[in-house]
Amino acid sequence: MLMLGALCAPAFAHAQAPVASPPRPPAMQPAQPPPGSVPMSLAEVVFIGLRDNRAIRSEFLQRISDRFALRVAERAFVPRLDVIASTNRARVAGVTANAVNIGPVVSWDAPTGARFTLGWVNTQTNVRGQAPQSFSQLSFQVIQPLLAGGGTGFGMAPIRIARISESNAQLRLKGSVIDQITAIIGAYRNLVQTQEQLRIAEASLRRSRELLEVNRALIAAGRIAQIELIQSEASIAQQELALTGAQNANEGARLALLVLLAVDPSSRVWASERPSAESVRVELPRALETAYNNQPGYLQSLLAVEINRIQLDVARNQRLWEVNLVAGAGPQAGGLNRELLDTIGALGRVRSDFNIGLQVNIPIGQLRREQGEVNANVALRQTELAAEQARDRVRQQVEDAVRNLEAQRRQAELARRSRELVAQQLQAELARLQAGRSSNFQVVSFQSQLQAAESAELSAVIGYVNALTTLDQVLGTTLETWRITLNPP
Repeated sequence: MLMLGALCAPAFAHAQAPVASPPRPPAMQPAQPPPGSVPMSLAEVVFIGLRDNRAIRSEFLQRISDRFALRVAERAFVPRLDVIASTNRARVAGVTANAVNIGPVVSWDAPTGARFTLGWVNTQTNVRGQAPQSFSQLSFQVIQPLLAGGGTGFGMAPIRIARISESNAQLRLKGSVIDQITAIIGAYRNLVQTQEQLRIAEASLRRSRELLEVNRALIAAGRIAQIELIQSEASIAQQELALTGAQNANEGARLALLVLLAVDPSSRVWASERPSAESVRVELPRALETAYNNQPGYLQSLLAVEINRIQLDVARNQRLWEVNLVAGAGPQAGGLNRELLDTIGALGRVRSDFNIGLQVNIPIGQLRREQGEVNANVALRQTELAAEQARDRVRQQVEDAVRNLEAQRRQAELARRSRELVAQQLQAELARLQAGRSSNFQVVSFQSQLQAAESAELSAVIGYVNALTTLDQVLGTTLETWRITLNPP
């Protein structure tokens, strides 16, 4: 399950220092939500995404299987109880005999590689014409490998691999949640951008219509020619075309966000937050250190190296001679096994209070035994190279993210300044038009420049806050930034 703390606006909290002149959104009235729409903040959208996003829910279902696999592996040294039963019917020289064998067998694998077996079997034999015979027998055996298959390093290898695999699964879940949160944030800001673009288009259309009314008044006063109306009417047609495109883009962004949230696509949601963020500067060395300690993909590559090192040790162990110490008590025939149960009647007449021995198997000229070590050694080297490549890739991603963040911050500041100057130019040109010292063409041109400047500022600010989110994703700090805690299912 997920625990979601008080959500805050995304920002890199590990290597940032506030600076002056933060980028601001266009200094105009915010777009108003249409009637019947539901305003939603970014925090609310992230919360809904964590609760209903299908990819995240699928990852948490997979965690159930992962944790059960670890539970199974950690019970490798828990004694196992089996109940073995068999029945046999035979006819020899016209005499029919029935035999029933039943009894429990307890097995225990030790971390040293030893296996302990304790068995008790009750046998009942019925021969036609004779009284039933019943007897029981208890046997105990231990087999301790001294070379191949022996030692705590070999015996604990499956559990160590299972625990590392569990850590790897946790990192996989963390990476998946980070990716989904980043995608949800990006979809939300795309909706914000299309809403703001829709507002810009509506404002531009309104200015064009106001200019048309001004032109008509000037024509009525005899100050400009009738032909000047063509320029204004053409501008209105262009703005209506842009408004139609903005409406279509807004609807597409709304549907894309709802699909990520696994919400009814007919829901009329409205992004209530405007694009803004505190301007930050990031120190590259601290950012790299943070990424090496937190990025799930890189940490998974390191865990893969650990697993392959263990597997190489196991492969080397398997190349050793097979030397086993065998000891037991009770009826023994190479250990308590199915052959023993099948011939239990005969073994019942053989008694052995204690036995101990040594089994040795020396393979000669078998390349197949060496193949496992060669494959494990190659796999280890490959994962080490993959880890080195992952480290280089992390460095590249962090440097790109830090450089892009600084570039986007500067672009946002310049775009804001450009929009303010173009707005002042337009106001001055309108005043000149009223005084008859400018042309309609000049005013229309400045209106188009203002619309382009507003769109450029909007894109720059959205790009800046998205660069912050991307930096969090690259560093693996998205969950910390949003105060989200992943709890095991």
